[in-house]
Amino acid sequence: MLFIPAELQKNDTEESIPLLPWFEELLSEVRPADRRDLIFNPLSLQQKYNRPVRHARPRADWVAKVITRIGKRAGVVVDPENVKTGKPAKFASAHDLRRSCSERLLDAGVPPLEISRVLRHASWETTRRHYAPRDVQKAAGVLRQAVCGAG
Repeated sequence: MLFIPAELQKNDTEESIPLLPWFEELLSEVRPADRRDLIFNPLSLQQKYNRPVRHARPRADWVAKVITRIGKRAGVVVDPENVKTGKPAKFASAHDLRRSCSERLLDAGVPPLEISRVLRHASWETTRRHYAPRDVQKAAGVLRQAVCGAG
């Protein structure tokens, strides 16, 4: 289980969520003596550029920008450019990582309610709408298979 204190949540509620096996494996690499307080405590990149450090820990909005930059540099396009509307290509972001996690869990047969808990949503509807839109297509295939016996 992963415990999240209320002051670190948007909804100001203490929460415990189940750990994903691969995340649990990563955490188990941390020595038991170091399993107190913050496990991930990255140093500021400001030090690398000899700039003053403004924040002890990276802020969520800054981390999101870094992840998007990584997606752009890696060329991971999640929504192609639309020349007709002038909409630029969208590159992988932190929310795309959540989306891919949700899809992996769905593909593995994890029940929707459990996926909602892992993503810390109050309802499956939020998860389905934002992170698992293709689940409807999968459900249609399951229904067709069950009713018609053909894929």
